[in-house]
Amino acid sequence: MTAFPAVEAYRRELRRLGYRPMDDAELAAARHRFAEAHHSNAIEGVRPGDEQAAFWAMLFEERVPEDLQDRFAERFLEERILAPARERGLADPPPGRAATGRRRA
Repeated sequence: MTAFPAVEAYRRELRRLGYRPMDDAELAAARHRFAEAHHSNAIEGVRPGDEQAAFWAMLFEERVPEDLQDRFAERFLEERILAPARERGLADPPPGRAATGRRRA
């Protein structure tokens, strides 16, 4: 469980799907790819927020296969990051940056 109700809603939805969870080797490989991507983003100054980090942790806890991770990650990005930015009048900024191109604090 996380402190983020939206993440728990995604978890409940995933559990209803009845997918085949990743085995230990698949999970280790997925975590490795994620760590590499996270490191690359950090070099560029892009860091996930707490809710985003909790979302990815939940995907690994639930052993969600990567094809399904991709579908849910796209939804999460649209629903929890991009749509709220648009509502605040921002363009679609890259994660971690304001519409002006400056890093968010």
